[in-house]
Amino acid sequence: MNAVSVQHAALRILLEDVDPLIQRAEEAAATLTKVREELDADLETLGRLVQQSVDAQPLLLEAGRKLAASAARIETAMQGSALPSRVDSGAMGAAGRRPARIWRACAISAAVTAVLLAGVLWLGMRDVLEQARLGRALTSAWPSLDAATRTKLHGLLGRS
Repeated sequence: MNAVSVQHAALRILLEDVDPLIQRAEEAAATLTKVREELDADLETLGRLVQQSVDAQPLLLEAGRKLAASAARIETAMQGSALPSRVDSGAMGAAGRRPARIWRACAISAAVTAVLLAGVLWLGMRDVLEQARLGRALTSAWPSLDAATRTKLHGLLGRS
């Protein structure tokens, strides 16, 4: 064997060793690109969810203000209904019943406010909680999904 053919043989052996490494590096680069795109999509979805929760806060505050105003109107109505009884039953008897009526009106108002606020929160957060539950399930199943399913999910996320 001459030196040139030995050199060619050595280069061929090196290329055979390097070629699989290059292919693996290209596959790793493609995987990293796909993971970055998936992460961007997940971050975009998270951003939308955070924005929805931020957008819901003024609505919840407005509902709370309306509930507080309703409670004040109920208290005023209860105080207004206590005035005729004070005139009828005398100053001493009405003075004893008036604080009880105010406390009763406050308790009823607080209970109604709490129930309505809990209902508003439950209705407002139900969708966000369901989306979070689905997101956690999708995240845990993501590594086991095939490429076609991941592509389809990215397409669906892009439309929503």
